[in-house]
Amino acid sequence: MIAAAVGVALTLGLTASPAAAASTPIDPATAKESILVVARDNSTPPAKPLPGIPVQVSGNGFDVTVSTGADGRVEVGLPGPGTFDVKLDVSKVPSGLALPSALKPERSVEVDTGNKQVLANYIFISATQQQQQQATSTPSPGATADHEKASDEKQSGDFGRRIWPALATGLIFGLLLALASIGVSLIYGTTGLNNFAHGELVTFGGLMAYTFTSIVPLPGWLAIIVATVLGGAFGFVQDLGLWRPLRRMRVALIPLMIVSIGLSLAVRYLFQILYGPGTLLLPQDSSAAINIGPVHLTSADVSAAIIAIVVLLGVAWLLGNTRIGKATRAVADNRSLAAASGIDVESVIRIVWTAGGALAGLAGALLAYYQTIQWDSGAQILLAIFAAVTLGGLGTAYGALVGSLVIGLFINVSAIWLPANLKFVAALIAMIVILLVRPQGILGKKDRIG
Repeated sequence: MIAAAVGVALTLGLTASPAAAASTPIDPATAKESILVVARDNSTPPAKPLPGIPVQVSGNGFDVTVSTGADGRVEVGLPGPGTFDVKLDVSKVPSGLALPSALKPERSVEVDTGNKQVLANYIFISATQQQQQQATSTPSPGATADHEKASDEKQSGDFGRRIWPALATGLIFGLLLALASIGVSLIYGTTGLNNFAHGELVTFGGLMAYTFTSIVPLPGWLAIIVATVLGGAFGFVQDLGLWRPLRRMRVALIPLMIVSIGLSLAVRYLFQILYGPGTLLLPQDSSAAINIGPVHLTSADVSAAIIAIVVLLGVAWLLGNTRIGKATRAVADNRSLAAASGIDVESVIRIVWTAGGALAGLAGALLAYYQTIQWDSGAQILLAIFAAVTLGGLGTAYGALVGSLVIGLFINVSAIWLPANLKFVAALIAMIVILLVRPQGILGKKDRIG
């Protein structure tokens, strides 16, 4: 099933040229952050584009100058989030046009992580109109209302240009988060263990994709398959060498969770020793696959979404229509009753660990192509994984899927208003609010006590 999904993505391609260096133009289709600059002549309706106007974007060691296209627009790819200065060269604007009094050719724009097309809109009017605006610096109440209405309409348009890309990228991130969350949910359902080392399974998949793409030169789709298989093997080895012996010794759940924390730290810093502390970049396809209004998705984005959807549908079918899927659900519902019914509980748990590792490896590989990968990437999203599992309902695979989509959307959409380092806060607040209304989670079942 996974191989078939990756085969679909092959048609879109996951290999391309390396990322551009700083102080040179960056392809906005490849960059995760960008600024959209628009220059228009609004002196006489309808508004007309202003092509060929130089625009300088600088900040954080980045400094490029580009020009608006035939449609009066130019999207500038950025090397990362931060605060950037945008300056329009008004000397190249046709004579007789000027900016309104409220607009300046220079402005500061704050760009959050994953925030594409933060709008810098330059609307030019005639010099006569500008003089009239300056002469009426104290507008009447009616004029004030008209100005506020126009400002509100502009802000509404800017919001629309930001919300749709955030929803699209949030949905993709939610799908990738679901691949990792389902493994956590199934492991908890069958063993009762909250595995704090699951993030390292995600990191392992991303590092394997990097290894078999950049070090061992394999095609991107084949590297993803190898990372998925190795992720499953890593999960199998973990259960065989560590968790199964601890279960046989009847170690309590709290000590098991502490062991998982220690394993997480050991594996995480082993990754740092082997791959270094820096961010690793994988080759990506910079060609735009989807352009719908303000939403621009690359082939890598679309490929990741397609693979995730196909694999998630495959997992849902396996859980609902196969013997091993029904046995897994039986063990998750009541382990003792499942054993009394003749189900080999240990075999089911071993398969769950292997499948959970494979799904986490696939999630890590796709995240490496969709974003970047480094030694602690899995640990960075571990909180989001646990939030998704808790929100959807502990121990339910379908709940993990729903919870992941909700968390992914909240994380990306909240970045419109919140700084990048606070974007997880909105997702956690949403989780808390929903749990106050439905403590068992969105798809969880109420437990009977007493």
